[in-house]
Amino acid sequence: MPKYTIFAAKLNCCMRILVLTETDACCGPMAAAFLRDYSISNEVVSAGHNPIDSIDPLVVIVMKECLIDLSTYVPKNARLVDVSEFDVVYQCPERLCPKAIDAYRGLRDFIKNEAYLFFRKMNL
Repeated sequence: MPKYTIFAAKLNCCMRILVLTETDACCGPMAAAFLRDYSISNEVVSAGHNPIDSIDPLVVIVMKECLIDLSTYVPKNARLVDVSEFDVVYQCPERLCPKAIDAYRGLRDFIKNEAYLFFRKMNL
C-alpha cells in the first residue's frame, strides 16, 4: 500500500483540538489556521484567557500571504469554551506580538513550524 494512503487514513479520524493563548488575537488564530490547513478532517478552535475585541490586523496581512484568510475572525473567550468537548488542548507558545510586519512574518513562520511539529507528533 502506498505511504500516502496510510497517511490519508490517519487524517480521516476527526479530532477536536483547542488552541489556547492569552488574547486569541495573534498566535492562537495563526496556529489554529495552520492546524486546520494541515488536516481538513479535524476541528480546530482557538480561544484566549483574556481575549481582546478583534484580531491583530497585521496577523490578517501575514496570513493572507499564506493564502489563509483571517479577516473575519473574532477572538473567543476560553471561559466560554467547554474544554471537555475537545480531544486535545494545545497551549500555543506565548510570544509578544511584534510591531513591524517583518517581525510578524517571523512569528508566523515560527508558529507554522510549531503547529506542524504538533500535528506530526499527534499523527493527525
